[in-house]
Amino acid sequence: MTRFGIVGGGLMGHGIAVALAQAGHRVKVYDAEPATLAALDERVLRALERCGMPPDDMRTVRARITSAPTLSDLSRDVDVVIEAVPERLDVKREVLEALEARIPAVMPVWSTTSVLSLTEVAKGMRCPQRLVGVHWWNPPYVIPLVEVAPGAETDRRFVQEACDMVNGMGKTTVRLHRDVPGFIGNRLQFALVREALHLLEQEVCDPVTIDTVMRASLGLRWSAVGPMENADFIGLDLTRNILASLAPHLSAELTFPALDTLLSAGQRGRVSGGGLLAWPAGREEEVAQRLDSGIRRHLVEP
Repeated sequence: MTRFGIVGGGLMGHGIAVALAQAGHRVKVYDAEPATLAALDERVLRALERCGMPPDDMRTVRARITSAPTLSDLSRDVDVVIEAVPERLDVKREVLEALEARIPAVMPVWSTTSVLSLTEVAKGMRCPQRLVGVHWWNPPYVIPLVEVAPGAETDRRFVQEACDMVNGMGKTTVRLHRDVPGFIGNRLQFALVREALHLLEQEVCDPVTIDTVMRASLGLRWSAVGPMENADFIGLDLTRNILASLAPHLSAELTFPALDTLLSAGQRGRVSGGGLLAWPAGREEEVAQRLDSGIRRHLVEP
């Protein structure tokens, strides 16, 4: 059993706590927002219910997750600390500075950043060699993949330890050769999101149509055969010809008017009740359940 401390109890923080506790580890969670910390047990319970876990097992897993009232409390009696705060460079650096004042120099620190350069996140750390990028996918207790990457100064021993620990939980780790913003998955995902927004801005279709195309075609294919294998499967000559024809028409935009217009109107998506789609009462839980069950249904062996 490894004792983990997680700084940040939001979407990813509480989900990672559930994944770790399911694997038999002890977890303490701290969040600077009292309301977020107060809701920790309820969110953990909902996650376990979605997993379909028997009541006795749920009680056992829940007992492994506790809240820490302060960062100092979190830092005591842990073996690994996970930073799971918002994707803002200044916030992450501030948290890491506070952590390093409270934990031994040899303790591993994992950052859950999925967008920022880990090398940039580590700037200012007294011991940047112990910072490892460990990117879990949401929901962490369902999706098996975890991306692991070093920063420019990371000691590879800490990277290997992170991989061994996560693999020991039954997860599938991929190890990046070097630090790159967005790791692998988010670079692929948001290239697709950018093209989807481009289709909206060009008035080719509406948001529902884009989701329908993804769920009824590419989503089904990519759960079984990845894009590299599919390129070989259809032939690299055909792949090359398709790219040559399409590439000039694909988006390379760095601004996103479709999102800016909605955000200016206060439409932030789920949290505001509307965005690209409407979010009436009850849709959030329905989507969360559909996401969990859909992922489980399409899980394949790596």
